[in-house]
Amino acid sequence: MKIEPLSRFHEREFALLTPGHRRLYVETKWGKQLFTSKRDIENALTKLANTTCYVAAGLQQLRHTTGASSWCLSTWRGRDVRMTHIPTGVSVTSLQSTLLDADDQFGALAECLSWLRQFGIAPGSISAMSWKLLRASLSKTVVLGFDPDISEKAFFGGRQEISKPDIYHHFKSLDIKAAYPTAMAAQPIALSLRSVATSTALDPNVAGLAEATVFVPDTLDYAPLPVRINEQAIQFQYHELNGIWTWRELAAAQSLGCDVTVTKCWAPRVEYDLFGTWWEMAQQGRSLRNGGDQLAKAIANATWGQFSMRGDERGETYWSDDKGQLPYSIELEPRRLPHVYGLHVAAEITSRVRTQTLLEGLYGAKGFVAHVDTDGLIITDNAILPKNSGDDFGQWRVKENITKLDVRAPQFYRYTKPDDETKWYYVASGQSHDQAVATFARNPDKVTKISWLSRNDICLEPGSSRDTGLLEMQLAELRKVVA
Repeated sequence: MKIEPLSRFHEREFALLTPGHRRLYVETKWGKQLFTSKRDIENALTKLANTTCYVAAGLQQLRHTTGASSWCLSTWRGRDVRMTHIPTGVSVTSLQSTLLDADDQFGALAECLSWLRQFGIAPGSISAMSWKLLRASLSKTVVLGFDPDISEKAFFGGRQEISKPDIYHHFKSLDIKAAYPTAMAAQPIALSLRSVATSTALDPNVAGLAEATVFVPDTLDYAPLPVRINEQAIQFQYHELNGIWTWRELAAAQSLGCDVTVTKCWAPRVEYDLFGTWWEMAQQGRSLRNGGDQLAKAIANATWGQFSMRGDERGETYWSDDKGQLPYSIELEPRRLPHVYGLHVAAEITSRVRTQTLLEGLYGAKGFVAHVDTDGLIITDNAILPKNSGDDFGQWRVKENITKLDVRAPQFYRYTKPDDETKWYYVASGQSHDQAVATFARNPDKVTKISWLSRNDICLEPGSSRDTGLLEMQLAELRKVVA
């Protein structure tokens, strides 16, 4: 896999669209206009044929502007990627709710795109701009690659876990400031790896991989290692484990008292500081003043995921009626992307965040933990903060003080604050506040220890590798909660 410096810049205009039922509000640098008939909307879209078009949040509302039968929704792994107006070919991507809190969303968008333009980056989707920002940081072509079949076995999503669904009082939420970008730039990554002796020391600061058998004692408060159960689910397990993990994650397990026996080992053939300059550039975006910083953060946070891209589970959705009530989907042929040869990079980055959450957060914070989500904890308000706490990137910080906490599932809860104990704030993974409120309303009685809203690996409740009966019960529950 080659990552080449960004060389060409093609100027491209951009527009922010706000869709409604047979209505489309269009904002560009030339002004703003509301279109209220199918003919006028189609004429407006025709004029936007060479423009990068965005919506602030959900894409599917666009189908109601001209009639659903004239739109195509592209999906990847169940997520909406873009909407295309078939007659004009106009393609629209989402800003993923990043600018919903901005006083002037178009102004915030313009601010962020202006910041990117100085690096030769034209308007595009969040994922496309994130990849170009990385390329813009390079002074030379970087070649990386390792066996994706091995890397895939070491690649897991973040940890999502709760104590139990319940009502709690007097807690606080913590998270790691810029967890993923900081982890990416913290140490060099391996461009490639080579087989080495199984006796090689598992240095947690080196981006190696190892196949191992591990015994995790059930006396530990938190199981340290994830195990893949199926394509969509992982579990943090106790007792006998077999798998492939990063050196960092295995070293963390050893430090907690787990027995680790390495059966195969791979060390970096070449290490490289791939993200140092990139992170310096990305931090400039975080300092934008007029709302564009939130989009800049999303662009930076999307970068690591580029190394886990696959060309499978792609699809298209069409509608056979203009009301948008009769959808039908087509599964597209899988294609092998070069990104799979960088999957070991994604495996290393995610393990850095999981390990920091495990050692500094779960074992470092002294207090009862009600909720864990990737790089964040909700703990009792009198708990001692992790030692690595402060205002710098990569440090733990208090985000919210919570009076009342209603936990329904991992990544699915609501809470009140001390300044207004009657107002609920809702959280549902990947959703805006209003969407989360609607999800709660649709699921008033749904409580589970399974992270059913997860966009990546769904975490089952931690358990023993020996307890196959409980695991089958959880898999049955998973099929039920995601139905």
